[in-house]
Amino acid sequence: MNIPNFHDGYFDGLWLSSDRLVRIFLRTCDQKSYTLTLQGVQALTVSGIRAGNIILDLVFRRAREITSSDVQDLYDVDSGTEQAAKLLKSAQETQLQVLELNPSYGAQGLLLFETCDIHETTDKMAASVSSTRLSD
Repeated sequence: MNIPNFHDGYFDGLWLSSDRLVRIFLRTCDQKSYTLTLQGVQALTVSGIRAGNIILDLVFRRAREITSSDVQDLYDVDSGTEQAAKLLKSAQETQLQVLELNPSYGAQGLLLFETCDIHETTDKMAASVSSTRLSD
């Protein structure tokens, strides 16, 4: 999979589906929009979302690179416990992957998933939404 360079690009948000699918909306520094779709999401944590989230980098790691620290962050368990060891072993045996969203400013995240793909998109929402004002 060929991932564009998102350094100094933007995290525009995410969409969670009930069927373990997560769509992450990203833009490169030259304003090209992409949707990163993660299937089989087992756990995630995203925090620090702010207006203008700037990406430092996206790091994809394979099953053998998942750490006890990842499990601690993803499942909110102590890394030295039997539960954490079981979760780590399960993630590695089922060949899950980790995506780290590292920020220069704003949102950071960690996602545990089975597979992913990425597609360039157009900003249809911005084009279809008109400015409205709520009345008192």
